[in-house]
Formats: sequence, C-alpha cells, structure tokens
Amino acid sequence: MEEKSKRDNYWETLLLLIVGSAMLIFTSVYFIQIFSTQYGVGAGAILQSNADSTNVTQNLQLLSTQLSVINQYVLESYLALILALLLSLLSVVIYTLRTNRYDDGNRRYLSMHTTVTVVYIILFAIIYSSFIHSTLSIMIYLGFFGMLICLITDIYLEYTMRIASARRVGARNITINPDTPYTNIQNLRSKLFSNLKGNIRIVDKHFNSDAIGNLHRLIGGDLEGVDSINVITSGSMIDSRFGDDYRDLMKELANHSVAFEVKVMSDADAAAQHERFVFDDVNAFKIPPLNIIHKKSEHITKINLQEARKRFERLSQSATKIDNFLLRQGKGE
Repeated sequence: MEEKSKRDNYWETLLLLIVGSAMLIFTSVYFIQIFSTQYGVGAGAILQSNADSTNVTQNLQLLSTQLSVINQYVLESYLALILALLLSLLSVVIYTLRTNRYDDGNRRYLSMHTTVTVVYIILFAIIYSSFIHSTLSIMIYLGFFGMLICLITDIYLEYTMRIASARRVGARNITINPDTPYTNIQNLRSKLFSNLKGNIRIVDKHFNSDAIGNLHRLIGGDLEGVDSINVITSGSMIDSRFGDDYRDLMKELANHSVAFEVKVMSDADAAAQHERFVFDDVNAFKIPPLNIIHKKSEHITKINLQEARKRFERLSQSATKIDNFLLRQGKGE
C-alpha cells in the first residue's frame, strides 16, 4: 500500500502541474484583453480628435501617445499565451507518460516544462512591470499562483527524478562467483534489481519455478517505484509447480499494486532466443538464467535499452499468456 500511495502522489503532483499551467493560460488571455482594450481606446481617441479637431482628454492622452508601446505589450501577451499553451501541452504529455516516470523521454519533457516555466516567469515580470492598474485583478493573482505551482512542482519532480537516477548504480562491477551463491544474491539485489523501477521486463527462456523463487529473493522487498513485472519464458520450463508459484507471487505482488505477468514464447522464438536480459524504463542488462543466476560464473553487462525493448515487444506479440498456456496443457486451475 505504501508503494501505491507514492505512485498516487506522483500522479496527483502531475495533475497539479496541469492545473498550474492552465492558470497561466487564463492570465495570458487577461493580459491580451486589457492591453488590446487600452490600445483600442487610445486609437479611438486619436481618431475622434482628428475627426472633430478636439483635444484628447487628459485621461486618454497617455494611451494615445503610447500606442506603439501598448501594441508591443499586446504582442508580448500573445507570446505569453503561446508559452502557457505549450506548458499545458507538456504537462498533459508528462501525465500521459506517468507510468514510465523514469523514462528518458518523460524526463526530457519535464526539463522542457521547467525551462518554459522560467521563460514565462521572466516574460510575466516584463509585462506586469508595464501593466497599468489601480487594483490587482483576480486574474493576476491566478497568474502568481500558477507560476508558483509550476515552479515548485517542476523543481520537486526534477529533484525526485535526479535522486532516483543517482541511486541507480551501474552493474558493471557485478561478478558472479559460483562459490558464493548467497553473496551473489545480495550483490545482485543491492546493485541491480533494487534499482529497477517502473515497468520491469525480463526475457529468459529458462525461467521456471526456481527462477520465480530467485526473482522473489531479488526484488520482493524492493518494490518502491515498481509498477509491473513482465516475464517471457519458454514452454519447456513450465513444470507442475509453475502455475501455483506464479499465482502465489502474482497475488503477493498485487498487494503492493504491482502487476505480474508471464508469457510463453513460441517454439520458433525459443529455439532462436539464447540471450537473457532484464530492463526497466531507463536501463537494460544482460543476465544469466534466473534459475541459476546466483550460481553461474558470469559478468552482468549493460546492453542497449531500445534494442532490448524492441526484442521484448517482438517476442511478446507471438507469445501466449501463461494462463492460456496452462489451460492448453491441462495444468490450469
């Protein structure tokens, strides 16, 4: 429940970002309205004066003599509106990608939102310094609150993502020694699996009941920030224990709001797929078979994330969900 609460807080923070960005749209429209009105009144006063040769009243003289400046303010207000619309679009995109909060693309969108927010604040200060007012409108207060919400939220999200990224230590220094299986599990857990967040994907055609047990040992107690775990294995690994072990782990993970799914790759894919790998939204690693991951002498190496993602998606398209596979084999409930 703690992990679910933290994910919900993240989603609520993104909704706050959307609200703050929307506030800036209303303020920008208000600026356009005010300066356009001032420009229209000043231009009308000049036209009326030229038509009947009367002097412009003192109250309108300031507006009529600063039409070019007011026109510049109108253009600046339109620019502020464009920036506010961009902020709203970026905040919606970030919210749409909320399940992959650590993805590089999502982090780039957040950095863009932070940059545009700072630019908007600077432009707002320029426009506001030229704003002719006797009392502050509620729309101006709306702009102040909107900028404050966006800035604080951007800084908070940037900080949390940087902290999470800093915790993700590379796995280059993990060497598995067959003589120290317990130490191997501890190193794999602390240096690799505890740092996997978001959507975790595993391709391992040797993933069997023993692998389910090792997966629980490696990641079971470090579920903060984990949204789902998806595994693709081969049919030859599905023994009589697999269905029960799978359902037990699935129910346990569901208590932490973590989705767990296993698929069985086709026979052709199983024959061709020899490499085992695991990846999340940020990093991908080549690993030994999970059923003997703590006993096989091997180095953990980092691989290309995009290639791992493409291979997983390709295998997943032709794979069978474990429940359907077990029913076909007569091993289902």
